[in-house]
Amino acid sequence: MSFARRVLKGSTVAVVRRCSERRFFLRPGSRLNRKVRFLLSCYANKHGIKLHAYCFMGNHFHLILTDTRRRLPKFMEEFDSMLSRVINKELGRQGRLWESGAYTSWQLETREELLQHLVYVAANPVEAWVVRSPDRWPGLISLPGHVGKAVRVTPPARGLFGRGREGSALPSESTLQVHVPPFFEGEEGRYRRLFERALAAYVEDLHARQGGYSGRESAKTLDPFSAPEGARSGPSFGLIPALTNATKEKRLELRLWRRAVYDAFCRWQNDKSTRFPEGTYQVVVRYKAKIVGT
Repeated sequence: MSFARRVLKGSTVAVVRRCSERRFFLRPGSRLNRKVRFLLSCYANKHGIKLHAYCFMGNHFHLILTDTRRRLPKFMEEFDSMLSRVINKELGRQGRLWESGAYTSWQLETREELLQHLVYVAANPVEAWVVRSPDRWPGLISLPGHVGKAVRVTPPARGLFGRGREGSALPSESTLQVHVPPFFEGEEGRYRRLFERALAAYVEDLHARQGGYSGRESAKTLDPFSAPEGARSGPSFGLIPALTNATKEKRLELRLWRRAVYDAFCRWQNDKSTRFPEGTYQVVVRYKAKIVGT
């Protein structure tokens, strides 16, 4: 049995998805940006995902979201799959686009933790030595000024796959909105100001480092089949990514929860009335197993 993923209705989550071998398959450009924006809005709306932040770098992307309907795994499955098909078509390639294994995710449980991750996501292009300010990043990114705003998005004139009708099951237009997180409901103005100040302070700290920025044009002209120097070419077997972003207490909590899921699964194989801990997803969705308290 693989590691269980805890999926809770209404949870606010940070998500990271990396390209295979860290290659720059997500190289930014106006055409790809438009396709990614459209797909992100379509699948977020379909699955009740409220987006709070996003940043698509050359070889990975970050999302911060609230899973209002306990549909995060299905959202990621469909979004990843369609985006993979679109990018492979764009690059004239076949095969796996994403790093082997599932996406990385972890829950954000406090305002402080949320702000820390919001700032990190928005400052990613600066942290990566590409641009001096997040608004100079040529890829798809959300910033404090986008909070609370909804924009109408449509696929490119020639469609997601160029000529042809693939992807025609998707709507002809959608709406992409950056929502205020649950921790700050009713405080949109204050939330935006806190985000702006924290981001500005973090970027200023980054500027104190030694080194230069490659610039937005360099990001747009990267060879999509290249990878950063020293990037791994295969799977790693170190710490589980979801655990490296947590405190000692959270790591222990997650390990205990996973153990409880495993124990329940062992019992469930012989007794289908066994109930699983709250947050269990796959066995509940696929086999209609029950959760404690339901």
